[in-house]
Amino acid sequence: MLKREIPITQAMIDGYGRINGDNDIIHYDHAYALARGFRGTLLHGPHMTAFGADLGARRHGAADWLTRGRLHTKWVGPSCPGDTFVVEMDETGRLEATSGDAVAMVGEATLVDDGRAG
Repeated sequence: MLKREIPITQAMIDGYGRINGDNDIIHYDHAYALARGFRGTLLHGPHMTAFGADLGARRHGAADWLTRGRLHTKWVGPSCPGDTFVVEMDETGRLEATSGDAVAMVGEATLVDDGRAG
């Protein structure tokens, strides 16, 4: 089992938003997020996925992961500043991440045997 624990901060969310150009207010305005029923601003979904991809690269090695890696994730819950995002990958490549004591992401990170990702 591979595992990462990442403390989520607003600075982390802001930095990711600058990189990817996502300016959706739900990621930056705490009051707006609260008014929509969330505990706070939201970590970007692709940012969650990147933590799963990191575990894929660690398990399979960078060369194999970059040429034969297959990643599938589904975002099923929020991750907010103050949470610890905990992502785990079992020996079959199944991913599960929790944040704020609830499941936030599920998926898998595996290799394609025929040498073609996809």
